[in-house]
Amino acid sequence: MTVKLGSVEFYEAMAHALNNDPEWAEKGKNIDFDMAYRYEAPIEGQFFVSFDKGRVVAVRVASQEDLDKADFVISGSSDVWRGCFDGSINPTVAMTRGKLRVRGKTAQMLKNMPAFMYIQQTMGKVEFQ
Repeated sequence: MTVKLGSVEFYEAMAHALNNDPEWAEKGKNIDFDMAYRYEAPIEGQFFVSFDKGRVVAVRVASQEDLDKADFVISGSSDVWRGCFDGSINPTVAMTRGKLRVRGKTAQMLKNMPAFMYIQQTMGKVEFQ
């Protein structure tokens, strides 16, 4: 099913894929974080995803309270997000060049980088328009 980029349906599709992936169950078992994804123009939106031992337990449009309490907030233009998901932009390069900005505990992210990259790869498999 094709979903719209920058929509809660995109994140619900990612959650469904992860929650039904036995490889993720092992890779993500240490992921107990709340994350927020912010899209800036031309498509704007913000989305909250909560992980409990790798299982996605909540997906919704993010409120300001969600943004404030999230362990990580990743922000960037919707064009950069599109490129990260369609494979034309390397997300790590986008972060190092400031095209994707991360607020949160960098040490925790680096410690769990293989799991975070797996999430990114799964997002890249979601069909979007």
